[in-house]
Amino acid sequence: MARSTGQEDARDRPAGGRRWLRSRWTRAGLVLVVLAIGLWCFRYPLLRAMGAFLVTEDPVMHADAVYVLGGAALDRGSEAARLQARGVSDRFIFTGESVPNDIAALGLTATEGECTRHVAIAHGLPEAMAMALKRGTSTKEESDALLDQALQDGADTVMVVSNEFHLRRIGFVFKERFAERGITVLLHGAPNPLFSAKDWWTCEEGLMMLNNEYVKLAYYHWKY
Repeated sequence: MARSTGQEDARDRPAGGRRWLRSRWTRAGLVLVVLAIGLWCFRYPLLRAMGAFLVTEDPVMHADAVYVLGGAALDRGSEAARLQARGVSDRFIFTGESVPNDIAALGLTATEGECTRHVAIAHGLPEAMAMALKRGTSTKEESDALLDQALQDGADTVMVVSNEFHLRRIGFVFKERFAERGITVLLHGAPNPLFSAKDWWTCEEGLMMLNNEYVKLAYYHWKY
């Protein structure tokens, strides 16, 4: 009888283990379902928060110079003209030494900085206030070039213009190293006509920009 009872106990243990495992997976599944429902219900606030986190804009005030970074020439160039019209500065420097692919395809050699400067002038920025600085193929290289320029000019306060979603990364690259040299950096975002931090997920360009910016932000924190 003792032997028979032992055999029965041996048979019962795996079945009990399977029941315990099924119970554990059931609880995990319920937690995932509840989590998924919660994320779905609060998806819009979460998506807006993801965009808002990247937009670290400072109040607009007078600056010794406005530095407009290379890329998105239409957005940034037109915003530079608006800033000049508001009396923010009488000195605008446009960076970027790379030649955009679409420009090169036309057989032209205009750099990113020259393209953005052209847009700004076309939107009303006086030509005498606009300078193209043919330096910088990345945000880090542009910050190096502009720090040299700010020190050469004896600038005390400068404004850096880029697209809104780039501002947190730009602040990470610019602010501390400029502050170490006694220069205050103000960040200003050029709005994108297709999307904003409130609805970036509604168009493909917004999805791509937010994804790319979080990847770049992680890369810059890792490298610098």
